[in-house]
Amino acid sequence: MREAAQRSLDSASSHRVNLYGDGVFIELMRTGGFVILEVDDKSDHAISLHLVSRSTNRQAIVVSNPVDGEVSATRALELIGETANLVDILFSTPIDTSALERKFDGSRFPESHDPDEDETSNLFAVPSAMENVGADQSEIREMAVLLGTVDTWPVRYAISTRILPADPYRAIEAGAQELVSLGRQFTRSNKDRLDVLDMLQDLKTVRSSEQLRNRISMLSLLDNFLEQKLVSPDASMTFAANRSISTIPLKLGFNGPPEVLYWVMTSSGIVVGWKVSSSGTPVVTRIGLAGD
Repeated sequence: MREAAQRSLDSASSHRVNLYGDGVFIELMRTGGFVILEVDDKSDHAISLHLVSRSTNRQAIVVSNPVDGEVSATRALELIGETANLVDILFSTPIDTSALERKFDGSRFPESHDPDEDETSNLFAVPSAMENVGADQSEIREMAVLLGTVDTWPVRYAISTRILPADPYRAIEAGAQELVSLGRQFTRSNKDRLDVLDMLQDLKTVRSSEQLRNRISMLSLLDNFLEQKLVSPDASMTFAANRSISTIPLKLGFNGPPEVLYWVMTSSGIVVGWKVSSSGTPVVTRIGLAGD
């Protein structure tokens, strides 16, 4: 961990990158730290999340974000733990999609019922119109998995880079740019010359089961191509070190009513939406990316 932190600091210095939060993630890897949930004694509501570490000269480094809305301390702690477990599933290569799906409401990936919704705002979901093209549930599920896997690739790529502890947002932006570059490379190598990244954003053009199967086949090839790009000895060592700081909660909130929805944003930019099931346990309603 300390070696990975130093490599990140050296990389940031050579590229003149400003450290996120005064280098809080680098210091977490070098000296340790805490995530502290501040709670109001009277209401028992969570007030703020504080990410705390210290610099090499023993000065405190604190990154704080207020909790949005009213969330009980007990619920906040539960959601923080559940979110860390879920996001960690996303960082396996390949993603354990069965374990991920069990986290969702009804133990199945959701449908997006808003035809104008950006696909990347609700990962591992497909438009409900897919059922109108004669597709069966297995095909719909496979499409959801492929969409979610490809759309989260920039984050997983970012975790494999040395710069991530210094500036997670720069690393994720680099991942998004790398996805575009690799998408073009894949397109040039494909005999049909189809822009597969455009295909991700244009599911409304799928009007038959045959078109859906062709789309699934093409995206499967792209997914395999991208996953291979994550595999290298250096990337694997860096990934393992960075993975531990990538599930840290930075923000927490509650939206309601009419829709009662909790959400947690992690340091890797993944936002998980939760609701409480009839049995009282949290279930996932959506996974998104910060900024979408």
